[in-house]
Amino acid sequence: MKTVGIIGGGNMGSAIISRINKTFKVIVSEQDEKRAAELKRKFKVALKDIPELVAASNAILIAVKPQDIDAVLLAIKKAGGKEKLIISIAAGITTAYLEKYLGKETRVVRTMPNMPAMIGEGMTAVAEGKYTKVSDIKFALEIFDNIGKTVVVGEQWIDAITAVSGSGPAYVFLFAECLIKAAVALGLDEKDSQALVKQTLLGSIHLLDKSKDDAATLRAKVTSKGGTTQAAMDVLMGLNIEKIFQDALIAARNRARELSIK
Repeated sequence: MKTVGIIGGGNMGSAIISRINKTFKVIVSEQDEKRAAELKRKFKVALKDIPELVAASNAILIAVKPQDIDAVLLAIKKAGGKEKLIISIAAGITTAYLEKYLGKETRVVRTMPNMPAMIGEGMTAVAEGKYTKVSDIKFALEIFDNIGKTVVVGEQWIDAITAVSGSGPAYVFLFAECLIKAAVALGLDEKDSQALVKQTLLGSIHLLDKSKDDAATLRAKVTSKGGTTQAAMDVLMGLNIEKIFQDALIAARNRARELSIK
């Protein structure tokens, strides 16, 4: 059984731990003692400091906030981590930065998972570094396939993917929030509004996933000419909703570029 060392047991780190701890031997390094104890109790993982974690792991997954990454990289480097596969989920941290900090020929994989990983329904983009081997990408996919679906991309696309799937759950939650409020405004009570919206979203997404039709075709099938759905669509299209989404994703993509550390 391969060993994965995870540095950082926050929301995403703990989500990954919860999904892979039966497939891999997992070692965790977490500075917050209370959180570390909770991870050990809940997932039965071994707790070690970074030098011990590096020595015992086949791959080291960095799951700390970007502002904390330099201290972690320094600790990994001092512990001889250059010889191990380094996988990062830290937003905005490029493979070039990791390679420069850890040393030439360090095998680095950059990933961008999203929040539904917490329930095993995540979407993770995986990008290789300059010195990454095919077996390293395969290892990374073995890890992240446990938390949902994966796609291998060139790193130049990570900022766009951050805007689409990284931030994407927030767009869906906003849509649900607005739809619930609109339902309440029609006179429905809060409980019924939430039930109606949640199941409509769940059913629609499952249909989109299982159907041979694309989203545009399914939308057209629901929208009878001159009917109730058409009346709603006329309002949304009149507000140029497609352009709104395009502008939103461009703004998110551009912000991801601004925050990127090369």
